[in-house]
Amino acid sequence: MKWSLLELEKYRQEPLPLAATLDLKAALIERDPQIIDVSPIQVSGLISLDQETITTHVLVKGTITLPSTRSLKPVALPLDFDFTEFYVPADQQKQAGFDQADTVIVLENETLVLDSAVVDNILLNIPMQVLTPHEREDEADMPEGNDWQVISEADYDQLLEARKQQVDPRFAQLKGLFDESTDK
Repeated sequence: MKWSLLELEKYRQEPLPLAATLDLKAALIERDPQIIDVSPIQVSGLISLDQETITTHVLVKGTITLPSTRSLKPVALPLDFDFTEFYVPADQQKQAGFDQADTVIVLENETLVLDSAVVDNILLNIPMQVLTPHEREDEADMPEGNDWQVISEADYDQLLEARKQQVDPRFAQLKGLFDESTDK
């Protein structure tokens, strides 16, 4: 999916709708060799022009197969995300009016190539930890050993609260010493 800036000028009045199926398997595997397989990627969205800025809003759907980070078994990971990017021509590098969180890309050769943007965003949306469904179920079991165990943060908070409520046996006899209900 590639457009020159002259082609995009036709869509200054109303946005250019996108709907395509891309085969990005080779490009993704070249960029990240751990990828096992990639289904055809469904891309839909809009490209709009506003003065010197090209705005793309793209919805990406598909499936990518990666090795599990624990067992290296293949895991099919569904992709369903959207992204928005802003492009400005190289001669119009003014980036005023954009938030710091906005992705603003300078077009070096007067051509908008959306395939590379889709590949980049797919790679950015791969999670750090990929687990099989069985491994996710086993994640609830925390490791433990002789005189130690791993507990969840919620369990740790409950343990701290219980310790606050517990009275030190050395001070148990002094507990009623300053009760206001006793007569003076």
